Amino acid sequence: MTNVIKGFTLMCIAILLIGVFYEQTLVIKNQKIQMKQQFHSDFIALVSLLGDDGLNKVHSAKTSKEPNQMEIYATGLVLQRFLMAYKMKDVWTAEEWEYIEKDVKAAMKGSKLLRSRW
Repeated sequence: MTNVIKGFTLMCIAILLIGVFYEQTLVIKNQKIQMKQQFHSDFIALVSLLGDDGLNKVHSAKTSKEPNQMEIYATGLVLQRFLMAYKMKDVWTAEEWEYIEKDVKAAMKGSKLLRSRW
């Protein structure tokens, strides 16, 4: 009788542990989704911070005006976003990471302002 109780107890503990493990995998999956959404939302806000001519200034090496304080700050935040994308590398799918990597390389190659801030 005690062996049956021990077996039943162990089975219950195993089922509970599997349930906890499953719940944790769901929590982690949802956190990764939220991280992606927040990353994209922050980047959209950052682009709007640059203003109408800001993106042209960031991507144009032929700008005659020096960047203003907001643009200097925004380019620093763009670089920080690039670093955060790398830190979040395990959140992205392989395909998403490939696109992000291409975008970062293109932005750095095409922007004298970003390269000077780096």
